[in-house]
Amino acid sequence: MSAPAIPVRSASPALAMFLALLTGATCIGFSGIFVRLADVGPAAAGFWRMLFAVPALVAWTVLEPRRPAGERIGRGAFIAVALAGLTFGVDVTLYNAALGHTTIANASLLGNLSPVGVVLGGWLLLGDKPSRRILGALMLAVAGAALLVLPKFTGAGQVTGNLFGDSLAVGAALSYAAYILAVRRARDGAGAGYVSLVSSIICAVFCLVAALLLGEQVIPASLQGWLAVAALGVVSHALGQGLITLSLGSYGAGAASLVMVWPALVSVLAAWAIFGEQPTPVQAFGGVAILAAVLLVRRG
Repeated sequence: MSAPAIPVRSASPALAMFLALLTGATCIGFSGIFVRLADVGPAAAGFWRMLFAVPALVAWTVLEPRRPAGERIGRGAFIAVALAGLTFGVDVTLYNAALGHTTIANASLLGNLSPVGVVLGGWLLLGDKPSRRILGALMLAVAGAALLVLPKFTGAGQVTGNLFGDSLAVGAALSYAAYILAVRRARDGAGAGYVSLVSSIICAVFCLVAALLLGEQVIPASLQGWLAVAALGVVSHALGQGLITLSLGSYGAGAASLVMVWPALVSVLAAWAIFGEQPTPVQAFGGVAILAAVLLVRRG
């Protein structure tokens, strides 16, 4: 299938959907900050993130327009939702673990390279052939991310980290790419509220089992820890992930995931302000490249 841009459900995505996508991505950009402030293990943080998001997601599902009488969610859509929950569980666990071995900037930037996998996966598996504009914007985003992590390899500035932490972040990126593709398929046969709620419950079970098997600290030991995991659930997941899931009903998988590089820039700036992880001039230039990629996606 070939088209001048990533296929969408309407000729031009509404401005409201783009703003929802960008707002959701911004909320997710603070997830690394909240994980750093929590005093639980990586998988346990993922569990609390899902658990605190459930009330909001239940309300969303109840208020969401119901499907026509007699029309049920098909088996294929449910399988896609289940896969979304499992892949997201792997993503948050790996990303949270990466934060313990590298900087927030490195973990977020490498973890947001998922557009590479999404565009390729969407092309090969879903038939979403990207336009030249989307491919150009994708390359610009990847180049920007590369510039943001370059100081770590040259020893310039305050960017530090190790190969293990960076590898965990790359694994998170691949898992998130699979999540985006699964959500896109699920949204073909189910509402955004249902997809978010069921996938979150599945993700919560996965993360809790993983935390117990790994012997992690599961219960927060301080007020700061409780506030951090609550923010993970309400801000980063219920609001952030929910808005993105809603937006995927209008955007193609490649275009939507490309805008998801925005959280990387948000994370870098937040880490600079809160933890003193100051970006270098090269990192700042990479951030500008990411912003340019976001604008290209809006036009595409």
